[in-house]
Amino acid sequence: MALCSCAACAPRTASVGELASFRALRGELVTAQELSAPPRGQYAVERIRLAGSTGLATSGWLYRPAGAGGCYPAVLLQDGREENSTVIGRLPAEFGDVVVLSLDYPSAMPATLRLRDVALHSSRVKRAAREIPALFSLGAAYLAQRGDVDTTRIAVAATSFAVPFAIIAAAADPRFRNVALIYGAGDLPRVLAANLTLRPRALRAPVAWLAMRPFADLAPERFIGLIAPRPVVMVNGIDDPQMPAEAARVLYAAARPPKSITWLRTGHLMPTDSALIRTLVDTAFAQLPVLHAPAESRRCLRQP
Repeated sequence: MALCSCAACAPRTASVGELASFRALRGELVTAQELSAPPRGQYAVERIRLAGSTGLATSGWLYRPAGAGGCYPAVLLQDGREENSTVIGRLPAEFGDVVVLSLDYPSAMPATLRLRDVALHSSRVKRAAREIPALFSLGAAYLAQRGDVDTTRIAVAATSFAVPFAIIAAAADPRFRNVALIYGAGDLPRVLAANLTLRPRALRAPVAWLAMRPFADLAPERFIGLIAPRPVVMVNGIDDPQMPAEAARVLYAAARPPKSITWLRTGHLMPTDSALIRTLVDTAFAQLPVLHAPAESRRCLRQP
């Protein structure tokens, strides 16, 4: 069985009601706890705990330029489930005057998503998957109420596993003014097939298609077009075996202007590859307009 890639089989754009359901799941930010931690270079570090009105709760880490009186852009930075919010520690030692927040995923989401988890526990995994965009949006609500964050300059930068959820969150929450998608893709059955090791190889595509059927309504290409007119920036590896270039092009085609894609001649991102992380952060951050607005246009709710 071949995967269908014709226009008639393409997933339909998400509805207004679907976006509303993610906003309802998020609810309102009720509490935000901030605990100081040892600084890292020029950045103050805080342990963050957020709780929403619908019962959603998460924790994470925040880096901010040290000192008081600043008014900065902010980025919600999300990577894979394995490292959760500790991925923020992979940032370069100096990445500019930016507030960066990273959040943990729901505990019900497996640390490593295996085929058996998708096949045998699809209902539980899907419930957890639906919570992730709502949690990201809760992060946007938190950043928007900080006194040192410019409320008009909040972005989300997502890598690999986090990309589909960041797209849904940004489609449903206009507080995300820019969206950076690093090593992400659409056509998730194709992505899963590329990561399977089943033998014979001919089984990989049909098994991946069947495994992803329960998650078809979360397909990122259904939501990415709804982010416009806010800019979408994609950064992909042309030789990435885990996120095939064809699947990345599906996602890019579904996006609407303004959009851009940068191809790097690299494989997939490994958490320990500090040089590649530096390249990715520099490439993505350099293309986010909200990070480069003139000082006179900055607007913070209050000075801390």
